Parts: sequence; C-alpha cells; structure tokens
Amino acid sequence: MTALSGRASCGARSVLRALYGTVLAIIGLTAAGCGNSTFTYGTPVITFSATPGPFTTYLVQVYQIALVRDDGTVLYPLTVPEMVDLTQLNDRIELFGAPALIEGNYLSASITINYSLAQIYTNVNGTSQAVTILDASTGAAATTISYSVKFDTAHPLVIKRGSATPLDFNFDLSASSSLNTATSPMQLSVRPVMTASTQPVYRTGMRARGEYVTTDAGGSNFTVNSRAFFDIISSPKGAIQIQTDANTSYNINGLIFKGADGLTAMSKLSINSMVEAYGTLDLTALNSAKPTFKATEVYAGVAISNGLTARILGTVASRSGNTLHIHGAVTAQPILDYITDETLSFVDDLPVTLGASTLISVDGQPDANATLQNISVGQKVDLEGTVTFSTTGIPTSADLTTGLVRLSSTPVWGTLNTAGIPTLNLTSLGNYQPAVFTYTGTGSATGADSDPTAYVVTNSSATDLSGAPANSLVRFDGMVAPFGAAPPDFTATAAVLGANTDQVLVIDWVTGGEANPFVSVASDGITVNMSAATLGSTHIVQTGPLTIQTPATTVDLTNPLVNPKIVADPAITGQFAIGNTSTTGISSYHSYSSFQTQLSTVLNGTNKIQKLVAVGKWDGATFTAYRIDVVQLP
Repeated sequence: MTALSGRASCGARSVLRALYGTVLAIIGLTAAGCGNSTFTYGTPVITFSATPGPFTTYLVQVYQIALVRDDGTVLYPLTVPEMVDLTQLNDRIELFGAPALIEGNYLSASITINYSLAQIYTNVNGTSQAVTILDASTGAAATTISYSVKFDTAHPLVIKRGSATPLDFNFDLSASSSLNTATSPMQLSVRPVMTASTQPVYRTGMRARGEYVTTDAGGSNFTVNSRAFFDIISSPKGAIQIQTDANTSYNINGLIFKGADGLTAMSKLSINSMVEAYGTLDLTALNSAKPTFKATEVYAGVAISNGLTARILGTVASRSGNTLHIHGAVTAQPILDYITDETLSFVDDLPVTLGASTLISVDGQPDANATLQNISVGQKVDLEGTVTFSTTGIPTSADLTTGLVRLSSTPVWGTLNTAGIPTLNLTSLGNYQPAVFTYTGTGSATGADSDPTAYVVTNSSATDLSGAPANSLVRFDGMVAPFGAAPPDFTATAAVLGANTDQVLVIDWVTGGEANPFVSVASDGITVNMSAATLGSTHIVQTGPLTIQTPATTVDLTNPLVNPKIVADPAITGQFAIGNTSTTGISSYHSYSSFQTQLSTVLNGTNKIQKLVAVGKWDGATFTAYRIDVVQLP
C-alpha cells in the first residue's frame, strides 16, 4: 500500500491544522475512493543535520524521502523536492517540520538525492573550487541516487496519534565523498550517506523556518507552518509552536525588539509572513501533536524575505568605502511564476554596494545601534538586495543601497600566541582560512589593521581562558570589530577550547576497499589497522573547519603511525551506521553492541570497507565517538 503523508492520497486534502488556536487538529480521515479505511495521524518532528566535509558549499536537491511502515505502507513526508546547502548544517540543525503521518511502526526510509542540479565546491585553503560530480557506483556523471536507511530495530520510528516523535536525518559529507585531487577540475565521486535516528543528539543550535499563523500572548508563543531551507512554494510541513521569553530578541521587518514587545509586534504580522527562529527543540514537550521550539532569536517579514529581492549568505572578504566583496556567497533569487522555487546560486566572490539607506542590524543584539561601519572584514552576513546575473545565470554583483544587512554570529578559530591571552594566530575566520581576506582599512590608525597572526580578541564570554597555555586551539563566536576600529579585532560572546569541540576522524581505503580494515572489533572498541596496503590518502583527526590542505589543526594518523582505538561515548546516545547505497542499504544503531555485532558480520573476509568517519574526542590514542559511519562497498 502506498499513501501520501500530509496530503492523503485519492484526492483527500492535507490534515487540518488549527490556524486560530494553539492546538493542532489531528483527525481521522476517510478518503473517498480509497475504501472504508479510517486513518489516524501522529507527527514526526523531522530535523536535518550534517557531519562536515572539506566543502565551502554542497548544494544538492533532496528529491524524495519515503518512510516504509512495517506493513509495507509507504508514506512521503517530503512531497516536493528541496534544494539544500548541506554545509549550512555544519553548525546549525534545520527543523524540517512536523508533517502529519499515519500511525504505525516505520522500519526504514528510502532517500533520493538529485545531483544533476548540484553545485559543490571544495575548500582549497579557503578558496572555493568547483568539482566534477561522478556517481561512485558507475563512474558516470551523477544524476539521482536512491538508497535505503534502516532504523535501529530496537528503536523504530513509532508514530502515535496526538504526539510528536523526533527523527533526524544526518548527511555525512565526508563519508559521502571521495575526491580525486590529481585532476583539474577535481573529481568528486559521491555515494550519499545519510543516516536516520529516532533518538537524535542535537549538539548545535537549530533553525525553524515557516509562515506565520497566530500569536498566543498569554502563553508567550506563536505558531508557524513550517517551510524549511529556502522553500517558498510547497505545502507547509506542519505546525510548530515557537516559545519565547523575556530575553528573546526580534527583528521584524527591520525593526528591533526584545521580549514582550517583540511578541506584540509579531501579533501584527500578516498571516503567511515568513519567519525564522533560532534556538532549540524542546524534547520534553513532545506529548502533543504540535512540537515546541524554544527561540532565542526571531526574524520575520523583510528581515528574511520580501519576495522581490535576493537573499545572500556569506562572509565579508574585503571592504573599500561602501563596496564589499562577499566570500562564499550563496544567493537565493525568488522566481515569481508560482511554479518554481527560489533559484540558488554559489559564487566565491560577489561585489556588493552599500548606501546611506542600507538597513543594518546585529543578530541577537536588539539594543545594538548598528551603522554601516559595523560591517568589517571576516564578518558573516545575511543580506537582501538586488542581484545582477550573467547571461549564464552566475551572480556578478549586488546592490544593497536600499537593502538590508544582518550581521550574524561569526566563528573564529586560532591558537593562542601567549598563555591565557586571547591573541590568536588564526586558522579560520568566518569558516574560511585567513589568507583569503584583505584586512586593509580595518585598523583605527596606520599600522593597526587586523593581523591574522596576532588577531586580538576581547573575550566577553563566561569561559575563563586564563589557564590555557600558549598554542592552545580555541574557537570563539561573536562579532568582528567595526571597520576602522581595530584593535581589538573581535568581541567574543562564546569561547571553547578546541579539545572540547567535536572532532572528526576520517580514514579511507582505496583500490577497491579493505577487507581487513581493523586490528580488532571488540566489545570495548574498534582498533583501526593503519598498516593496511590499501590505506588511502585521508587518515586524519580534524579539529575545526575541514579543508583540502592539511592545516595545523589536523592530526595525521600515519605521522607518527598510530592505530587509533575508537570507543563509544558512554555519556551520549550513539549514532552508529554501516552499509552502502547500492545493495544492502544503510543500517542505523543507537547501541554500540548492536553496531559491533553488525560490523563483525559484515567483515567476513570478503566484504570491503571504503571509508570510516567518526565524530567525538581525540586524546592522542583513543577516539571517543558518539557518531560512527562505516561505508561498505557493494
């Protein structure tokens, strides 16, 4: 049996959602022409996350997701293809939505990725280089690739009437990719690895995007109908309750608010105005059909979209007067024919012109009185304006003289030059290597321009770094100093030692893979065989943004050679997967013992492993992982 979720088959309309209350209506549905079956519905709360790879952009179309129930019924929570830049999910999870789904136990998902529309660029020392995209199974140009993901048999997807159930799809950019750097352009062989978890681990912040419905002032919340990613045309993916408090900041049509004033302004929005909220999914409040999202920041109306101008995401690479160059610019251009969705484009460098009427705001800082001078080199920005395109559809420039600039929280990575003093030798700024930026004009006086080898950070976070020794790797998040005001170069609102961040272990095997990739697979962990003759060129533990080059923050596991032992993190729910996209599909596990059993079964002396990716912590000998993806060859 096959049926559509949300929009029931045989002509029945989507499950009704209350537009003028706070309760989502879940109804039994008898579809004319479909027999006498009555369907009752529950709600999967679907999120998308990513394990990073060495890419500046990974724009692909998630063409279809089908969920398979234990009786063979197939439901489609994704009914319209979505263009997704998966690199945007490295530091931020996307709340896809809460579509109505027929009750039952679901055992697997079938996923189709369309690469024929893809735009994928590698990070070569901060500069983006386009790749030729090949299907790893055929060696031909990649088009659509479909495969199955099996839920942990001990934790299937259980949909119950009147309640919400979390479901996370994690796309592993490293496990999905094999790069041939010897060709020009580089060749990227893809075998998409996306795993599914009914017990997700959310290690970063989350974004919820949708159309405004109604405000409940007494409950300090409002409701949106979800439209994830860049979606503007498909059916909304279910209702989300956005919970706010006195500290929630708002940017509504370019006007800044905080707390109750912001909620009052929200109540005056037109229905169906676009809204983005940043915060966390409340996993303790999933006992109703409408999930709750706790928002720290809210953006609405023209602050995120006005339907007539393009939206540009990127990092300021240089500034001269009122002309910026945006590095790694992803442009979303609305197409006003009500049939096609927004057109997404990527360009490594986009000139942008500002003007006296350009509206400036600082994300998360409603009290900031921002001006044009706040926009400086290295700052991540979210822009709206008019984009000019070449005859081939490539963005060539943008006019923001009457547009909008949002200054977004910017990540900075570097090593401390002196013990306890946050003066950094930068390894990345705004997720790009420091060599791609031009720092001219950033300083308050001659000779005071920002120096990437001595980058001055004011640490306003609660993290005390006074005891951190020299050469400690640190990540800061915050805002770049205004143009012409450095030093200091950066004001940090958050700080964390690199050793306390998630690190990524990546090992590949070539010439058809490796039948004996491990010294041992035991109950206390997996020990990798780094002496295998088929060991490929990638055998690293990476802290911070990945790149094609080998930055100082990379540990080469062959120099000196060490057989790393991978153990399961006992404090975090496991996210383990093994399989391939061609024959067996990918099997997911939340228990290490179940994963170990399957891994031992797969390694029968004939089957071969091509890639191993783990996420966790490295101590020089042992990698403590909460996520492990093993790519098996067909």
